[in-house]
Amino acid sequence: MLILTRRPGERVVIGDEVLVTVMGVSGHTVRLGIEAPSGVSIYREEIWLAVKEENRAAAAAAEANPLPAAPPARRPPAPPEGSAPA
Repeated sequence: MLILTRRPGERVVIGDEVLVTVMGVSGHTVRLGIEAPSGVSIYREEIWLAVKEENRAAAAAAEANPLPAAPPARRPPAPPEGSAPA
Protein backbone atom coordinates (compact mmCIF):
# COMPACT_ATOMS: atom_id res chain seq x y z
CA MET A 1 0.00 0.00 0.00
CA LEU A 2 1.24 3.43 -0.92
CA ILE A 3 0.50 6.10 1.68
CA LEU A 4 0.61 9.73 0.54
CA THR A 5 0.01 13.12 2.06
CA ARG A 6 -1.92 15.48 -0.21
CA ARG A 7 -3.50 18.88 0.32
CA PRO A 8 -6.75 20.15 -1.21
CA GLY A 9 -6.26 20.69 -4.94
CA GLU A 10 -3.35 18.27 -5.19
CA ARG A 11 -3.64 15.16 -7.33
CA VAL A 12 -2.51 11.56 -7.63
CA VAL A 13 -2.20 9.82 -11.00
CA ILE A 14 -2.98 6.08 -11.22
CA GLY A 15 -1.81 4.42 -14.42
CA ASP A 16 -2.14 6.55 -17.52
CA GLU A 17 -5.83 7.41 -17.28
CA VAL A 18 -6.99 7.77 -13.65
CA LEU A 19 -6.61 11.07 -11.83
CA VAL A 20 -7.58 11.49 -8.16
CA THR A 21 -7.92 15.04 -6.84
CA VAL A 22 -8.26 16.01 -3.17
CA MET A 23 -11.29 18.30 -3.29
CA GLY A 24 -11.41 19.18 0.39
CA VAL A 25 -10.62 18.11 3.93
CA SER A 26 -12.92 18.71 6.89
CA GLY A 27 -12.00 17.07 10.19
CA HIS A 28 -11.70 13.34 9.51
CA THR A 29 -13.48 13.57 6.15
CA VAL A 30 -11.68 13.85 2.82
CA ARG A 31 -13.55 14.62 -0.41
CA LEU A 32 -12.00 13.11 -3.52
CA GLY A 33 -12.67 13.74 -7.18
CA ILE A 34 -11.86 10.85 -9.52
CA GLU A 35 -11.43 11.20 -13.27
CA ALA A 36 -11.29 7.94 -15.21
CA PRO A 37 -12.32 6.62 -18.63
CA SER A 38 -16.02 5.81 -18.94
CA GLY A 39 -15.22 2.07 -19.11
CA VAL A 40 -13.66 2.10 -15.63
CA SER A 41 -16.13 1.37 -12.83
CA ILE A 42 -15.67 3.35 -9.62
CA TYR A 43 -17.46 2.24 -6.44
CA ARG A 44 -17.27 3.06 -2.76
CA GLU A 45 -15.89 -0.06 -1.10
CA GLU A 46 -19.05 -0.79 0.91
CA ILE A 47 -21.16 -0.70 -2.27
CA TRP A 48 -18.69 -2.91 -4.14
CA LEU A 49 -18.72 -5.45 -1.29
CA ALA A 50 -22.53 -5.46 -1.18
CA VAL A 51 -22.76 -6.05 -4.95
CA LYS A 52 -20.15 -8.80 -4.73
CA GLU A 53 -22.10 -10.53 -1.93
CA GLU A 54 -25.39 -10.19 -3.82
CA ASN A 55 -23.79 -11.77 -6.91
CA ARG A 56 -22.43 -14.61 -4.79
CA ALA A 57 -25.86 -15.22 -3.23
CA ALA A 58 -27.57 -15.16 -6.64
CA ALA A 59 -25.06 -17.66 -8.04
CA ALA A 60 -25.60 -19.97 -5.04
CA ALA A 61 -29.39 -19.73 -5.44
CA ALA A 62 -29.10 -20.54 -9.15
CA GLU A 63 -27.08 -23.66 -8.33
CA ALA A 64 -29.60 -24.72 -5.67
CA ASN A 65 -32.63 -24.06 -7.93
CA PRO A 66 -31.57 -24.64 -11.54
CA LEU A 67 -33.95 -23.63 -14.32
CA PRO A 68 -35.99 -26.47 -15.85
CA ALA A 69 -34.76 -27.95 -19.15
CA ALA A 70 -37.95 -26.83 -20.93
CA PRO A 71 -40.50 -24.10 -20.21
CA PRO A 72 -43.77 -25.20 -18.57
CA ALA A 73 -46.65 -26.22 -20.87
CA ARG A 74 -48.85 -23.32 -21.88
CA ARG A 75 -52.44 -23.43 -20.59
CA PRO A 76 -55.34 -21.92 -22.56
CA PRO A 77 -56.61 -18.61 -21.18
CA ALA A 78 -59.47 -18.74 -18.67
CA PRO A 79 -62.89 -17.51 -19.92
CA PRO A 80 -63.90 -14.04 -18.75
CA GLU A 81 -65.87 -13.85 -15.50
CA GLY A 82 -69.62 -14.05 -15.87
CA SER A 83 -69.57 -15.81 -19.25
CA ALA A 84 -71.50 -19.04 -19.70
CA PRO A 85 -69.45 -22.21 -20.19
CA ALA A 86 -69.28 -23.37 -23.80
